[in-house]
Amino acid sequence: MAHFSKYLCLYIFIFSFVFAVSGQAQEFRLRAHHIFWKNQEAGTQREIDFGRGVSAKILGKYPLLRDERKVHYISQIGTGISAQLGRPELRYYFGILDTDEINAFAVPGGYIFVTMGALKLMRNEAQLAGVLAHELSHIGQKHIVRKLKLQSTDRSLTSGIAQVLGSSTLAAKIALERLNDIAFKMLMEEGLSKEDEADADQKALEMLITLGYDPQSYLNYLQSLKPHLAQGGAEVLSKTHPTIEFRYQSLSEFISRHQLDKIQGKKNEKRFKKIMAIP
Repeated sequence: MAHFSKYLCLYIFIFSFVFAVSGQAQEFRLRAHHIFWKNQEAGTQREIDFGRGVSAKILGKYPLLRDERKVHYISQIGTGISAQLGRPELRYYFGILDTDEINAFAVPGGYIFVTMGALKLMRNEAQLAGVLAHELSHIGQKHIVRKLKLQSTDRSLTSGIAQVLGSSTLAAKIALERLNDIAFKMLMEEGLSKEDEADADQKALEMLITLGYDPQSYLNYLQSLKPHLAQGGAEVLSKTHPTIEFRYQSLSEFISRHQLDKIQGKKNEKRFKKIMAIP
């Protein structure tokens, strides 16, 4: 009996030890999970704050269009896409830039702008959805944020946006302003890599198909850009994006590879032309 009691005590001790260790591990996992999501939320807020500063620079160059009906329409289409296929932790903002320059911009944190010049060139809602989806893809893939981290050679910027934002020190404010300048220059002069643009084009096409829009309309829009690029009507776009030939070829190969060439969808041409007042 004494022999049995000894083993029983040993069993209880081992069980208690394992239970305690297991409980500590579970607590550690929960704490790590909480820290992870807390850092994710902080990183998202930093990205939003950063994007707000870059957006201010864009609006310093181009004025916003004050046409409530058109802006509401663009926001409605963009919000519909982002609600289903955007990053759920972001709230997206859409604006129209009152310029004949043909372009669209995606800024970290969920800020998307399309120019009036680009809208005048479009012929249906599927083309608008394609352009907005392209910009949403840049934000979804964090193309600008990643390029900033890779390009940064200054020690004060090497750890990227996360280290710079969230601080009220003078050094942090100066570093943030420099990051804003770099991002603005990237949007206006340097652009992203050919791979990032091809990635955004492909994801835009996937979004269009998912939402039931006509994917060919987006390719048609890209083709319509060619004469305007040649005539200088899209100066910034021509400097910051790969050639239309490259983008069209990349998309055509993507369509062929995934057998998407027979897919059709809605264009909503009448609604688009009525709201945008395009003949």
